[in-house]
Amino acid sequence: MQIRSLVAFLIGVLSSPVLAVDVIWDLGIEMQIFSKKGAPQTHREGAALSLQPSITHEFEPSGVLFAFEPFVRWDQHDDERNHLDIRELKAIKVFNDWEIEAGISKVFWGVAETNHLVDIINQTDFLEGVDGEDKLGQPMLRASRIFDQSTLSLFVLPYFREREYLGPESRFALPFPVKENSAQFESGDEEKHIDYALRYSGYAGQMDYGLSWFDGTARDPQLRPQSPGATTFIPYYAQIEQAGLDVQYTADAWLWKLEAIKQQATPENFSATAAGTEYTIFGLKEGIYDLGLLAEHSHDSRDDAQTVLLQNDLFLGARASFNDAESSAILAGVFVDLDDDSQVFRLEASRRVFGNASLNVEAQVFSNTDPKNLGFAARDNDFVELELNWFF
Repeated sequence: MQIRSLVAFLIGVLSSPVLAVDVIWDLGIEMQIFSKKGAPQTHREGAALSLQPSITHEFEPSGVLFAFEPFVRWDQHDDERNHLDIRELKAIKVFNDWEIEAGISKVFWGVAETNHLVDIINQTDFLEGVDGEDKLGQPMLRASRIFDQSTLSLFVLPYFREREYLGPESRFALPFPVKENSAQFESGDEEKHIDYALRYSGYAGQMDYGLSWFDGTARDPQLRPQSPGATTFIPYYAQIEQAGLDVQYTADAWLWKLEAIKQQATPENFSATAAGTEYTIFGLKEGIYDLGLLAEHSHDSRDDAQTVLLQNDLFLGARASFNDAESSAILAGVFVDLDDDSQVFRLEASRRVFGNASLNVEAQVFSNTDPKNLGFAARDNDFVELELNWFF
């Protein structure tokens, strides 16, 4: 189904008075501007539109909750960024201390600000951005047992979703072509391999914790040359086992955070951590805003700056949260590679406007990028992005 047809179908069906559903529409308008000229086929500015309705309905008397969240993106220049996805299409039923979920869903694990190591259930939607924040919907069956202060969840993941890559017209495309349709898998079942995950999470006093285990297809593929010496690469999805830990401890104005993983995979096993703290100064300028000071270090035992983005990097930043009706907030900081001193400056800001809309600003500047650093290919991609989201 084409993007235009899908949008027309959603508007027509959801506007029908026959359906007693709750619908929240999210219409996004995005503008991105780059400070430098890129490759000949790329542009210094571009616009994009997105539509993401959130549809829920509770069936009576069964108490089954139905949720549907499709997503559609149109980009002015990059046709490969035009895509459809079902972020969620699921049914949830609660039985006493049990919660059962079946369908397509999104799951987030973790506490770190900059590096979500334990978050492994969903595939990253690289067509939306390279920061790893956007995720594709994952088919799953989840059964959760809820205790007083903790939850034990078992996940069965019957289908794997491959990663898609930005086209050559995108400023953040990889510096070499990737043949997605030629992906290779360690498992003979390929994308039909059944993955499993287990998570035990809860809180004890001032500490929130999560213990996780995953057995299945790696979400992050290895990019291998199509043949010896070739400049075209193909994704390779290994079978992995990953144990994860995430902890957040609150002590007055301090937040202490840790994420750690141990992964067994081919060609090598590795471990990684993201650890940091945030100290908040409350009530500055007579209560106008709160200021949070952040520091977070990421370490990866593979210690290869050319293939691992955050292998020995420090993030230092500040978050200003304004105590206003518009929920205004600004986060600014810098990533510093402690091995080669490459730096990336980041700014994120948001504010509610017009009563039912939000304005989001994102900016990124690369500085002193070492040629051996993974970020070197993006060194000319300093940008500012504005996005206005209407909710109705």
